Amino acid sequence: MRVKHFSTLMWRKSFNVPNKSFKKPTLNMYDHYLILDFECTCEKNTKIKNQEIIEFPCVWVDSNLNILSTFHRYVKPLHNPTLTSFCTELTGITQDMVEKEDTFDIVLLSFIEWYENVQKNFNEESKKIFVTCGNWDLKIMLPDQCKLSGIPVPGFMMQWLNLKNVFMESTGYYPKSLNDMCQQLGLGFIGRAHSGIDDCRNNLEIMRALRLKSSMPNTKSL
Repeated sequence: MRVKHFSTLMWRKSFNVPNKSFKKPTLNMYDHYLILDFECTCEKNTKIKNQEIIEFPCVWVDSNLNILSTFHRYVKPLHNPTLTSFCTELTGITQDMVEKEDTFDIVLLSFIEWYENVQKNFNEESKKIFVTCGNWDLKIMLPDQCKLSGIPVPGFMMQWLNLKNVFMESTGYYPKSLNDMCQQLGLGFIGRAHSGIDDCRNNLEIMRALRLKSSMPNTKSL
């Protein structure tokens, strides 16, 4: 089933919005952060053709880095419908976890509705930014997935903070991975690596630790 109607956020002149991360995090004032980490179909030592998102988590936090709301859905892949054993071993996502789920176009619509509902609780002028570990999620995977699904990339998902760059600005060290950041900060890893929702939670713990070093992009906590 293909979604025929998307919200205004979905269609809002997406082609006029630059798809980019902020290479050097600026001292802008952000009111909210949306921490996102996709998990996708994969195979060991092989690049899968038509790679697809199979886990879509997002944790919405306020300027004090308190969780306000969480979105978490698994996604049924169409082009590679059977998950590889490597994919299950890596992500913990089994075939039965995706088999009866909606396809990406439906899940994205659900995400947009969640986004709009949460946003209703705040001033429309409040500044929001997505946070990802690296640029892959929103620079590569989301556009590729939207192309596969025959839908536009939502305009509000075309800018983000790369947490690795924030970490570099804070510590002078560019981290290799999420786990590397946790180790550098002396943080224990929460949950399972490559579980999208657990990765979001670990990204949040890293943000909180960097806040203590007073190096997160400017917030309203002080």
